[in-house]
Amino acid sequence: MKNRFAGLLVVLALAAGLPASASAAGPPEQDRQFVEAAARAEASRIESAEQALTKAGDKRVRIFAERIIEDHRPISQELTVLASDAGIPVLADAASSSPTRSFDDLSGNAFEHAWLDAEAKAHQELIDLFGQQAEKGENQQLRTFAANHLASLRDHLEIARSLGAELPRQTSSD
Repeated sequence: MKNRFAGLLVVLALAAGLPASASAAGPPEQDRQFVEAAARAEASRIESAEQALTKAGDKRVRIFAERIIEDHRPISQELTVLASDAGIPVLADAASSSPTRSFDDLSGNAFEHAWLDAEAKAHQELIDLFGQQAEKGENQQLRTFAANHLASLRDHLEIARSLGAELPRQTSSD
C-alpha cells in the first residue's frame, strides 16, 4: 500500500511539473536566501527612512525618505505574501539588525550625507540581490517579483547618489 501511495505522489508531482522531491525538500535554497535577505533589507530601508524623516534638515532628503517608505512598504508586504505562498517564513523582527543605529550621533548635514551614502550602498546591494533572484530563482513568482522591482530600486539608487552629490558638505557642525 505504501508503494502505491508513494508512486501516486510521484505521478502527481510530475503531472504538476514539479520534481518528485520538491515537497519533501522544502523551498529551494536560492529562494529561501533571497526572501530572508530581502525581508531584512526592506525592513531596514523603511526603518532608516523613518529616521531620516526626523533627523534630516534638507527638504529634498525628507521627500526622498518619504518616497522610500511609500515604495518599500508595499514591496515588503508583497514579499511576505509571496514568501508565504512559497512556504518560506518571514521573520517578524527582520529589522533588528538594522544599521541605522550608527546614525544616532549624527544630525543635519552630516546625517544627510551619511544616510544618503548608506542608502546608495544598500540600494546597490538590493539591486544585486533582486537581479540574482530574477535570473536564478526557482520560484517563478519570486523571480517575477524581483524583476518587477529592479527599476524602482535603480531609481532610488540614482536619487541617493544625485542628492548626495548636490548637497553641500559642511565642515562645521549644524
